[in-house]
Amino acid sequence: MTAVRPSGGQAAAALLSGTALALCLPKPGLNFLGWFALAPLFSALDEASARRGAALGFLAGIAYHATALNWIYWTCRFAHLSRFVGLVALFALAAFLALSWATIGLFGSWALRGLPLWIKPWSWAAAWTAISFLWNRLTPRLAADFLAYSQWRHPALFQMDSVLGPYGLGAIILAVNAGLGILWNQGPRRGGSRWGTPIAAALGPAAIFLALGACWGKSQLAHRSRFLEPAPSPTATAVILQPDIDQYHKWDGAYRTENARILSSLVSQAFALKPSLVLWPESSIPFAVDETIGHLDLPHTGRGDRPKADQLVGAVSYLQDEDGAEFYNAALLVSPTGSVVGRYHKRRLVPFGEFVPLKFLKRFIGILNTFGDLTPGDRDQPLLKTAAGLVAVTICYEAAFPELARFDAARGARIIANLTNDGWYKDTWGPYQHFGTNVYRAVENRIYVLRSANTGISAAIDPWGLPIARLGLGRRGDISAAIPETDPFPARSFYARHGDWLARLCLLAAAALGIRNFLRSRA
Repeated sequence: MTAVRPSGGQAAAALLSGTALALCLPKPGLNFLGWFALAPLFSALDEASARRGAALGFLAGIAYHATALNWIYWTCRFAHLSRFVGLVALFALAAFLALSWATIGLFGSWALRGLPLWIKPWSWAAAWTAISFLWNRLTPRLAADFLAYSQWRHPALFQMDSVLGPYGLGAIILAVNAGLGILWNQGPRRGGSRWGTPIAAALGPAAIFLALGACWGKSQLAHRSRFLEPAPSPTATAVILQPDIDQYHKWDGAYRTENARILSSLVSQAFALKPSLVLWPESSIPFAVDETIGHLDLPHTGRGDRPKADQLVGAVSYLQDEDGAEFYNAALLVSPTGSVVGRYHKRRLVPFGEFVPLKFLKRFIGILNTFGDLTPGDRDQPLLKTAAGLVAVTICYEAAFPELARFDAARGARIIANLTNDGWYKDTWGPYQHFGTNVYRAVENRIYVLRSANTGISAAIDPWGLPIARLGLGRRGDISAAIPETDPFPARSFYARHGDWLARLCLLAAAALGIRNFLRSRA
């Protein structure tokens, strides 16, 4: 084991890289670090052995996820779990997610050995992208490590993801970081001038792709300005509710009357705007709804006729049969008459929140597993027909999975409604990171995203990934969004139509690199 243990300097470089990259995400949002945060890691990985590369990747992955997901610890503390349980939960999750980084370090250190300088940065980008793609598809993840997320402040840059997909901008970021790390290793300790190596070979192609992508992104934002001026006539108005109800009292009978009053007041305000669609957050109804009844009484203004608007309501629902009841985290589309005319069951459940993989752990996580084991919905559920157009639904952290939004956009959805409840996390980094993922789902698919969050951040996001209305964390109220009659992207995006073509190309490139090194080692 001593032979594969990283040196102190290498270990420090890996830990520094992971921590610095995490600081790019919303809160604290130091985006500029994304362009060189991973350079120390790539410098340490350059010509490392495969086993040492795995160790370095694992250390960087732990540092990244433990920093970025620190809200996991605080959520445990908010639920009155011990500090020990909170730390175990955070670092166990970070260690599991870091396995993909360890795989990247192992494969890259083995397969990329001996490559010329001009191709090595892009080879690292291809290997990282390919392995991340496989891990994101084959394992349960929070999908928090898409590198494009590091540039959330720069919409001109992330427009390219509508063509390249969620791995596109990240591949360029990786190539820049790998180029810098490898370039650093060509310094005086190898007998030359530190910057005497061909910088253009290491960084030139990435700089060209970045410049072209930024210019194209600016042209897309100019298209947005032309589309909005003059403002297109709306065909539907959606109102998004944000009740800001304390999650830890939400299902407490002592608070039920007050919580109902808050929701009733918000709905009355919403209907004063004469909307076509009203969105409620995840699990808004404080009791389990029997879906077989097919009717749900919701509060309304009580003045004159019942308002003519559909309501998309987050609820825990159940279906009873002779084998017992199956419970779902659901979104119910309720017509103006109170009939349930459409439903959606959450497809990706939160481990330890909505199901517990290891049953003996239930007694340790208390209120975090309020609902017990829920049943996941089918992947191919009908889209919901509303006056605003065909609506697809994601609930809570489903927004972190690009393949779900792409699947729904490709089959005709014009709007994605993300119903969520970030009240579990209070004012930590979590709600800001979760909001940011929805921005990327909007631009990747050129689709409207309407997000209703119990405590925030609620927003309406346009197909360019820019919020057109937003209500901040910890505020109570509603926001409205006009959905234009003219669809700026009726065919959706190139990515929505063709999927993860770039990631699959990277998979082929990584396979070719592995075969090359295998044959080279046998020669």
